[in-house]
Amino acid sequence: MHKNLKTTIFMKKIIAQILILVTAFTFAQTRTISGVIKDKETKLPIESVSISVENSSIGTISNEEGKFRITLPTPNAKIFFSHVYYNSISIVASNDSDEVEVFLDVQIFELEEVVVNKFPGKVLLKMAVDASKTKLEKALLLNTYYREFINVDGKFTSFADGLVDYYVKRKSGASDLQVKQSRVFDLKDATANERQQAIMSVNLNNIQDAIEYGYNFKGINSILKSEDYDFYAQTKKMADGSSIDIVSIEPKEGIEEEMIFAGTVVFDSKTKLILDVDLAFSPEHKKFNELHNLLIAKVKFNNYARKAKYKIDGDKYVLVYYQSSANVYIKFGNKIDNTFESTCDLTVLNYKEGEFKLDKESKFKGTSLFMNGNKYTEEFWKKYDVILLSDKEEKLLKSLQQ
Repeated sequence: MHKNLKTTIFMKKIIAQILILVTAFTFAQTRTISGVIKDKETKLPIESVSISVENSSIGTISNEEGKFRITLPTPNAKIFFSHVYYNSISIVASNDSDEVEVFLDVQIFELEEVVVNKFPGKVLLKMAVDASKTKLEKALLLNTYYREFINVDGKFTSFADGLVDYYVKRKSGASDLQVKQSRVFDLKDATANERQQAIMSVNLNNIQDAIEYGYNFKGINSILKSEDYDFYAQTKKMADGSSIDIVSIEPKEGIEEEMIFAGTVVFDSKTKLILDVDLAFSPEHKKFNELHNLLIAKVKFNNYARKAKYKIDGDKYVLVYYQSSANVYIKFGNKIDNTFESTCDLTVLNYKEGEFKLDKESKFKGTSLFMNGNKYTEEFWKKYDVILLSDKEEKLLKSLQQ
């Protein structure tokens, strides 16, 4: 072979290798963006805004102060911000700063287009549940950030958080769990052990149920099967021509039952896919809640609430946030005679579609993250796209650390 030809081939190989290295290096560059999201008119922070990255399944959600943090796979990736009651926007963060301030415009509904839907509210809600379940009936691996707050008689006593993978099974919504990392803080006092036993005996919030309730809409289905509720539907049309349906759930007049819910479910009018669920005990019916004997404890549920948020991302439909909270009076032995409030929430950080299996040894079978204890190898709460603690929550956590 001619010498010049050999040199040319050799140089092309070197250039190709350099290009591969440069490309790999470019894609390996990540960038973390932090910021706060505010109402453009009032300048007040907006909670529960879904934040996602273009051409990826990466996502997080803003906290009650509108603050968020998200890691971009490439430095100049486009970031999307969406909320059911605000206009969605996208930005490319400036190279000058990794801190951003984002302002959202309130979604303007055409008043003349706010009408009572032609379908009865109950029928419309059933259609939305069926459509959403069908769209969610797929096997998934969900990478999530899960956390639990507990206070007793108004005093903050316990906190746990961790990175939890949910191996979601097709159709059933049931899942296997793997706790990748976790940390636990608990107030150490004379009744710490009894307090933890009381919480576990009543199972205020079960980490195993979070995804199943979020994917199977068990709470809404129970309400749909009951004869105790009225359903009112409205269709609200936006300026861009799209619209949402809002079904309000209210107890029927004259109902005197305990643990009766009220709230709203919001879904896209065209696809019937649920976007937002907000349900809690009806304030007017809490007086009917009774004290029950449950084996080794006496229990009265004062309040129970569930929230869930979903996102339509092109042809994909995913859960982005789930929260459950319970306020319960517990009489347990001679030492526990208290009101407990437990709040758990889950943020989906990333997801992959497909059948994934988890080996038996790695499965977490507990009902609470507290049962996993302190098992972490890095400060995951600082590194990953978790829902950030508010200033108030940070102070509460420091009080337990001290």
